[in-house]
Amino acid sequence: MYCSREKENWYINEMIDKLKDDAIKNEELFDCLNSKNFNIVGLSIYKIIDRKFCDKNIIKALTKIAAMLSGYKIAGPYQLGHLAIAALFLVGDKSALEYFNQLSENLNDNDKYLVDNLIKGMQANGEKGV
Repeated sequence: MYCSREKENWYINEMIDKLKDDAIKNEELFDCLNSKNFNIVGLSIYKIIDRKFCDKNIIKALTKIAAMLSGYKIAGPYQLGHLAIAALFLVGDKSALEYFNQLSENLNDNDKYLVDNLIKGMQANGEKGV
């Protein structure tokens, strides 16, 4: 019988594999955004961008994640919050773009620069994150 730690590790590995293998359903992406595992959150944001999947729940979750601008590093100076804000722009949804604009107005110059670089880099690479 598995202990709860083993179940949690199995779940994390299962979700990461599903995200990397593109075997995850759109409906599961919202749950991934609410994961306590930041690898799952980051990979799910990339998958949302890649699929341009967006609804009100995704927008709400990305807006919440957008506040994670320090202490949630994904690579170099980039934080989960930067990726979430960039995602709101890259999904190509009118409502998401409104939230992107609101969030961008309140960013300091460094955070604006980082979000802009993420957007440019992902557009140059065809928005493939995973």
